[in-house]
Amino acid sequence: MKSASELYVSLTKEHTELTNKIIKIEKFMKTDDYADLEAKEKRLLIIQQNIMFAYADILLQRIDEAKDQESMWQTFDPA
Repeated sequence: MKSASELYVSLTKEHTELTNKIIKIEKFMKTDDYADLEAKEKRLLIIQQNIMFAYADILLQRIDEAKDQESMWQTFDPA
């Protein structure tokens, strides 16, 4: 099992990678190639983008949890 700090690093990396993918989709949606797609394909990309936004939000919540857990253990004094 990963420690809170390892989990924090892993989740942060995953969030960064996902954010980069979201940026790529947003850039693509401003191109002529996107404009030329059929309506169904555009709809699917919009759905994909929305799910990516939701996933990014979940990752941020998990990052906050990992941060809180790490802070709790750093301030814990068993003595």
